[in-house]
Amino acid sequence: MQFQEPGVVELKAEGGSALDASRIDLGESVAYPVSPDHWRLIVRPNIVLTLATAVLAATGVPQVHSQDAPGVLVSTDWLAEHLEDESLRLLHVAMGHDSPPAKLIPGAVLIDYHAVAKEINGLPIEIPPVDELVETFRAAGVSNHHHVVLYGSGSAHLAARVFMTLEYLGHQGKVSVLDGGLETWTRELRPTVGKATHAYRGTFEPMVRDDIVMTADAVAARLGDPGVTLIDARPNNEYTGERLGRNARGGHIPGAYNLYWEDLLISDEEPRLRPLVDVQRRFDEAGATKDGIVVSYCQIGMRASYTYLISRHLGYDARFYDGSWADWAPRRELPAVEGDQRR
Repeated sequence: MQFQEPGVVELKAEGGSALDASRIDLGESVAYPVSPDHWRLIVRPNIVLTLATAVLAATGVPQVHSQDAPGVLVSTDWLAEHLEDESLRLLHVAMGHDSPPAKLIPGAVLIDYHAVAKEINGLPIEIPPVDELVETFRAAGVSNHHHVVLYGSGSAHLAARVFMTLEYLGHQGKVSVLDGGLETWTRELRPTVGKATHAYRGTFEPMVRDDIVMTADAVAARLGDPGVTLIDARPNNEYTGERLGRNARGGHIPGAYNLYWEDLLISDEEPRLRPLVDVQRRFDEAGATKDGIVVSYCQIGMRASYTYLISRHLGYDARFYDGSWADWAPRRELPAVEGDQRR
C-alpha cells in the first residue's frame, strides 16, 4: 500500500494474489484496477475508511485508514477541529478593491488576491516577482513551519490561485484549500467574525519551483507528447472559438481537453468538489496519467487555478500555463484548433 497523495491510495496485492473484480464501490469512494494485482483507491480525504475484510482477505491487502494530516483539500470538519493549532495559518483570500468581507472564519488573516496575481507585460493575471510574493506572505504572518489553509467566497478559483502560487514558492505539502469555502462554512452555521485577525510578521523563505509554471514555448515544445495532458478550463464556447471575446483568434491549444472548471463543483450555492469518482472520470477521459504531467490553462490564468488544484488533489504531477489563451492566441506562429475536436 502506498499513499501517493491524500485521497489517493495505491493498493498492491501481496504474494502474487490478484483482485478478481472490475471495481469495488465504497460509497463515495471507489477502487478500480490498474492491473490485476494493482488497484487505485480514490477516497474522500480526511475520513476514516475501513475496507471490507471479506473483500480484502483474499488479496493480501491490509485494511486502510486515512491519516489526520491535511490534504490538498480540507473539510469544514477538519478546519473546525484545527483552528487553534499554532502551526496553522488561515488566510481569507479577497479582492482588495472590494469592501472588506463582512464575515470571516475566526483567526483568518486577510490577503489581497491582486497581491499574488498582477498585470505584467499586458497579461492581466500573472505571477509577480518572487520578492513581492515573499513580502505578501510574510505580511500575512506566514512562516515555513506553517500549514497554510486558504479559503474565500464567491469564486472557488481565488483560493486555488493562491494555492498554486504557494506551491510555486516551494510550500508544497504545507498548503490546503477549504473545500466549499466560506459558503459551506456559513451554511453549516459555524462561527464567523466581522474583522480579520492581525498577523505578526512571518519569516517565510521561498524555495522556488520554476517547473510548476510553464511558458508558451515550453507548452509548444511538448505538443503531441503522450506524457502531457492539457486541460482547458474555459467554457465550451471559448474552447471551440465560438466566443472570441477580445482574443486575436478563437479556439484552443491542440490536444487540449475541455474541462470547464465549474463543472467540477456541486453548484454555485454549494461550491464543494463533486464526488471524487465523477471527478476522476473526467481526468481519465482527458487521458491524464500519474507518470505524466497535467497542464492547466484558461483565458488569463484564473479559472485554470482550480483545475490545477484538483489535479494536485487527485495526485497528478500538475503544471500551470499562467499566460493561458490570452498569451497563446496573439502568437500566430503557435497552432490553434477550432471546434470540439481536440486536434
